[in-house]
Amino acid sequence: MATEVNLAGDDKIGGYRLVRTIHPGATSVVLEVLQEATAKRFAIKQLLASRAEDKAERKAFEFEAKLGQQLHHPNLIRVHEYVRGPEQPYFVMDLFVSYHLKLPIARPSVYPMPIAQLHRIMEQGATALQYLHDKGWVHRDVKPENFLVNKTGELRLIDFALAMKPYSGLKKIFGGKPPRQGTTSYMAPEQIRCEPPTPAADIYSFGITCYELACGRPPFRANSSQELLAKHLTERPLPLTAHNKEITPGFNDLVLKMLAKKPEDRLGSLREFVSQFSRFLIYTTDPDPTAGRDAF
Repeated sequence: MATEVNLAGDDKIGGYRLVRTIHPGATSVVLEVLQEATAKRFAIKQLLASRAEDKAERKAFEFEAKLGQQLHHPNLIRVHEYVRGPEQPYFVMDLFVSYHLKLPIARPSVYPMPIAQLHRIMEQGATALQYLHDKGWVHRDVKPENFLVNKTGELRLIDFALAMKPYSGLKKIFGGKPPRQGTTSYMAPEQIRCEPPTPAADIYSFGITCYELACGRPPFRANSSQELLAKHLTERPLPLTAHNKEITPGFNDLVLKMLAKKPEDRLGSLREFVSQFSRFLIYTTDPDPTAGRDAF
């Protein structure tokens, strides 16, 4: 993860002593902390004081924390405790020393793309999302920034702030349109149209993510958000092989299948992705899908 700022050793949050700032965000900050009772290290995500007076911000923050407490999977960050707090609420998570996957795309000279680990990384990402879908949730903001990877190639999916359950029962009739939320470079066509959430939207966003990780660029670029959204709705993506001749036909076709405009034309699930992906190399130069698991 990004910027690190050392903090004074006597700074505390509850029973935790602050060690350093891991990631300062627009609405919250992630900190490394030491639990005084056990001397174990954890991460704390705390809502910024400037946002803590906003009831909507507090509600969204609490939702993310409580959903995180319900989810237990090796490719998700475990949330141990949520403290509502009268001033700045926070929640305590496992400490996962890592960086997000947008960095090798945006700053490859500093964060080289972990090519030797990429097959394993994509498989873990799909497995984490499938677990979320099996638990009845749609992530709705799948993108490289929300996948953390450490030096051994272990992955964690993060940020459930926009997660929603698929509509069912009467909500299918009276639920109305969900808000248009997400990140424009990765939004599925039906998400742009504010249609009810389904796992198919995450499959599309994961396909965009795989495309970008393999090619070093997303399938669509534009000069404005509106132009970019229009491309998601109408433009057919170029094959991955147009950007990198070393990408295998099997992987190319699998990713493009996830990018179908109609949800029913995509893969049926990310479990299906994992099953098919196990038979393909990403690049023709890859020795096999499990190569390089001990190197980063």
